[in-house]
Amino acid sequence: MIENQSYDQKIKHITLVISSLSCGGAERAVVLIAEGLIKRGHKVSLITISGDEKDFYKVPDGVYRLALNLAKDSPTLIHALWNNLYRCQVLRKAIQSLQPDVVISHLYQTNILTLLSLLKTEYPVIVTEQNDPSMCPNQGLWGKLRRIAYPLAAKVVSVSQGVDIYFEWLSKSKRTVIYNPLQLIKDEKDEISLPPGADLNKKWVIAMGRLDHQKNFELLLSAFHRLVDKHPDWQLLIFGEGVLRPKLEKLVEKLGLTNKVLLPGVTNNPISMFKRSELFVLSSRFEGLPLVLLEALACGLPIVSTDCPSGPREIIQNGIDGVLVPSEDVLALAKAMDYLMSNEGERKRLAENAPEASNCFSFDVITGQWEVILQEVVQL
Repeated sequence: MIENQSYDQKIKHITLVISSLSCGGAERAVVLIAEGLIKRGHKVSLITISGDEKDFYKVPDGVYRLALNLAKDSPTLIHALWNNLYRCQVLRKAIQSLQPDVVISHLYQTNILTLLSLLKTEYPVIVTEQNDPSMCPNQGLWGKLRRIAYPLAAKVVSVSQGVDIYFEWLSKSKRTVIYNPLQLIKDEKDEISLPPGADLNKKWVIAMGRLDHQKNFELLLSAFHRLVDKHPDWQLLIFGEGVLRPKLEKLVEKLGLTNKVLLPGVTNNPISMFKRSELFVLSSRFEGLPLVLLEALACGLPIVSTDCPSGPREIIQNGIDGVLVPSEDVLALAKAMDYLMSNEGERKRLAENAPEASNCFSFDVITGQWEVILQEVVQL
């Protein structure tokens, strides 16, 4: 690894760009990357397309925040084109005002806007992909624009090997993989504010994520429904918010899971919830690199996860620190959950291996990898 002194000679200011700091894995990763770089002595600024009124994550101390307040709905295609042209214009001026040495953009629509806004400038732009584009085929104009814009990037960073496969149409010199960083997990137990209905006398199965199609919580509810009579001393908590809340609430009621399943919304202290739980389950249809799996591992939680594209297989060692099951297979998911809910010894065995598995995603390791890429692109 190149010494920090040589970095300081080349990279004095790094600007990060993302749509917002709302609750989500990409947003959390951006905040952690910013924190890691500022701790290494870099000057870091953070631009969001939206305003700051809906921030979920706190900007790290020392990071300059510029909220453009440009996020709004476009009722027609003409409005959408005009709004995005205007966003490009404002974003270009904002970045030029900061005069960074390098720009790192996150999430594909913001990536495209950033690349187009900086046409005919000398700012090297790194774009990051947090999800597997092959699992989102119907992206219309944005999908076509990605093919046009991404070759303009100095580097395309994917958060997993599975995501990187999609970009085989780009030259290898343009691509790299850097996992999302894992935040530092404190040993001490934090005080937790219990969600309404949470029963401390029961063991908790926990899940976290947006309440949307990707996370497939319908599968988890169906699997848990098959187990509640056998395991009356367990409770399922699904943390998150999203468009499918009404549908999931109706499904909970339909399956007779009221008070057995809770949908408490987002939590400001996920680590404390992990530490209080006995089992973590990820039921997603697809991912990029799910940070919740990393955090669950670091907290010593046994895990059951769908072997979805992409990410879980790069995190979980099947049978060593967790259990992988076929995606969309409710019987396989229920069977794996039943096995671990019935077997405290097996849960402990998996939990003992879990923290070690998270070492390659550590905060310092990932920050160092970002520094290497930053050094590379500013020398191009």
